[in-house]
Amino acid sequence: MHKLIKKFPKQVDAALLIAGFALGANFFVYLKMTGLEEIGMRVGTDSTPFHWSTPTLSGLLIGWLLSMLEFRILPKMPVRRSPHMKIIVRVIIFSIIIILSLIVVHTVTDLVFLHQSLENSWMETRQFLASALFQTLFVYLMLLGLAINFLRAMGNRFGHGILLNYFIGKYQEPVEENRIFMFIDLNGSTKIAEQLGHTKYSRFLNRCFSDLASLLPGYDAEIYQYVGDEAVVTWNMNELKDKTRPVFLFFAFEKLLQESREDFESKFGVFPTFKASVNAGLVVVTELGVRRKELAYHGDVLNTGSRILELCSKMKKKLLTTNALLAPLEKDKNLSVKFVSDLVLRGKNDTTAVFCVEQSAMVA
Repeated sequence: MHKLIKKFPKQVDAALLIAGFALGANFFVYLKMTGLEEIGMRVGTDSTPFHWSTPTLSGLLIGWLLSMLEFRILPKMPVRRSPHMKIIVRVIIFSIIIILSLIVVHTVTDLVFLHQSLENSWMETRQFLASALFQTLFVYLMLLGLAINFLRAMGNRFGHGILLNYFIGKYQEPVEENRIFMFIDLNGSTKIAEQLGHTKYSRFLNRCFSDLASLLPGYDAEIYQYVGDEAVVTWNMNELKDKTRPVFLFFAFEKLLQESREDFESKFGVFPTFKASVNAGLVVVTELGVRRKELAYHGDVLNTGSRILELCSKMKKKLLTTNALLAPLEKDKNLSVKFVSDLVLRGKNDTTAVFCVEQSAMVA
């Protein structure tokens, strides 16, 4: 499940959205009608038949329409709105989707499963819309949508894999894992921030890291954290078959930015470039905090990776790594790996071999 979420995050997200509404609608009917003699009976004093297929089909239709809205329609809308206006628009659209879905499904089930005429089906649907059952179901589906979207937002914020591990309690106690970490940092961030101002700089960074995030599923990666103008990406070494994927993610990120160069320069007047460092090894993973918990990685691997990132500017290199991934990198003919130096990094006594990684001339 974890691998599926990482490889197809949008598809899994949409499937969970659809399944969540279908199951949630059926759960409502179970609670509402428990103890009654049959599902197709009249509810309370209402004279409206309620067929078993109505909640399932309604949930599936609502979930499908919302997934289309979230992944196909809203991302393509260029209109900028305030956060409050976005919430209001979503609530209005969501309300319309619920009402129309219930009308369509209730009418169709009456026609198909209860074999009623179109006139009688529409009359029954109008009675259903005026019933206490519809009002209760409408409020329930609105609350269900709020809960599902909250979980989706948390998954998008922290990573679906991380959220799944949190729910199953995998990291309640410290766990050792072999992991790869890549630190990606914006070049000249101070100058760019002064040039753009705080608000525009924030939008600039968000655009950069949104481009980076769009590449992560294809490279089996997940974001560990954002720290100012720096992103930390991680992989589980035991699950990653191709250990060169981290460096190719960085090159793909560079290429994606280059393809958007004109757009960056027209909107912000500046084009972003990044540097990166990669390191791998044993770390400890655990949940930290009581009131506000977060997943944390501890170990010398991160300290070394962070120190090497500082050397990129000094040595005028875009991508540096240690010998932790040297073997698979040297075997790849599409990469050029050059030894830089044995360096004593700040805060360490032992020397660390540092290598520069570039794409070979035939690929670059």
